[in-house]
Amino acid sequence: MDPKAVLESINILAVDDMDAILGVIKGCLKNLGAQKVDLASNGEAAWKILQQKNIHLIVCDWDMPKMTGYELLLKVRNSPEHAHIPFLLLTATNDKQKVLHAIKAGVNEYVAKPFQPKELEYRIVKLLGRIKLS
Repeated sequence: MDPKAVLESINILAVDDMDAILGVIKGCLKNLGAQKVDLASNGEAAWKILQQKNIHLIVCDWDMPKMTGYELLLKVRNSPEHAHIPFLLLTATNDKQKVLHAIKAGVNEYVAKPFQPKELEYRIVKLLGRIKLS
């Protein structure tokens, strides 16, 4: 599978309440060849996008106002139409219990903040095999 070909054909949702981090995420995705990236500033806005678009991959911050990344993860995993979407969680927490809760809830990957763009790119490419193109 050619990662660039997959990334060119899918819709990706990036969620973070900090514009600078959204810029880094979008830059990483564009660097990998992503063409269609939607941005949201919190889980609530992300959920609205999920209701309107066929999203194939979610890259989401944990700690945000209105709806956290963890709450969005739970909502996605409990939704029959969205439960299959690969979910990468970005977190500044070093609380192992919180991370374990996310793993039990069905997060596919997580990246600790601060992170290097190459690490995020690696994790995204790793998730491409889980994407359902339909």
